[in-house]
Amino acid sequence: MTLVRNFDAATASRGAFSYLTSIVGYPTLVWRNRFMVQNFLRRDLLSRVNGSMLGVGWILLQPLFLFAVYYLVFGQLLRDRNAGGMSDSGFAIYLFSGVIVFHALSEATTTSCVMIVDNGNLVKKVAFPSEVMLVHVAASSIITFLVGAIVCFIAGWAMGVSQPGWLLLGLPLVMAVQFVLTLGIGLLLANLYVFLRDTAQLWRILTMAWMFLSPVFWEPKLLEDKVGPEWMVWIANCNPAFPLIQAYRLSLGGVSESLGAFWPQLGVASAWALGLFVIGYVFFMSRKHKYSDLI
Repeated sequence: MTLVRNFDAATASRGAFSYLTSIVGYPTLVWRNRFMVQNFLRRDLLSRVNGSMLGVGWILLQPLFLFAVYYLVFGQLLRDRNAGGMSDSGFAIYLFSGVIVFHALSEATTTSCVMIVDNGNLVKKVAFPSEVMLVHVAASSIITFLVGAIVCFIAGWAMGVSQPGWLLLGLPLVMAVQFVLTLGIGLLLANLYVFLRDTAQLWRILTMAWMFLSPVFWEPKLLEDKVGPEWMVWIANCNPAFPLIQAYRLSLGGVSESLGAFWPQLGVASAWALGLFVIGYVFFMSRKHKYSDLI
C-alpha cells in the first residue's frame, strides 16, 4: 500500500500550537528515519576531517585556540587576582569548561540556520521529513563537545582542580538537555531563515552578546556582589546557557561554591530546553508547507 502525503491550504490548521499534539510523535519520526540521520551525521563528521592534515584533531583545536585566547585576555590581562579566590589552574579549567559548552551550542545553532535552505532539493520532496534534518546537527555538536569535555575532565583531575564524584553520572543527562535545547533553537532559527535571510547574521551578533552574558569568563559570585542576589537569580534564570554551563561544570567535578547545586541548575536548563523545543517545533511545523515555494 502506498502512503501519499498531501496538503490542502483550505482545510489545513493555521494555528502554530495546533501542532502541540503531534510533538509526542517526534521521537518516533526520528527513529523511523534513523538511517537518514546517521548518514547526515556521518557525512558531517567526515567533512571535518577528510583531506586535512590533523584529521580529528581539528575537532579539538578550535575550542583549544579559543580557550588560549580567552585565558590570555580574561585570565591574565584583565582578571583581578583577588577576585573569586580561584588559582590560575582553577580558573583555566573553569574557563575551558565554559568555552567548550558555549562553542558547541553556538556552532550548532548557527549551522542550523541555513540547513533547510541549503538542502532545498530535499525539502521540496513531498514526503521528506524536513523537521528531522536538524537532529544530526545537534548530535554532531554533542560529539564534538564530548571530546573537549574528556580533555577538560582529565586536565582538571590531573591538576587537582576538579574533584570527580557521583555527579559525573549526571553528565549524560546534561548532554541530553543540551541536545534538546540545541534542536529547539535550531528549529526556530531554520524556520526564521527561510522567511528572513538576515537571521544568520543577526544570530551571530546575538550569540556574541549571549556569550558575554553567560558565565563563560566570569564567576557568578562576582556579578552577585555587584547587582545583588535578587538580580543575580533573575539573570541566571533568564539565560538558558547559564544553568547549562554550571550543570556541566558541576558534573565534571567543579568544587567552586559559585556554581550552585547540580539538580536545580539541571532543572532550570531542562525547562528552557523543553520550552524552546516546543516553540521551535510548533512554529517549524506550522510554516513547513511554505518552504518549497521560498527556497
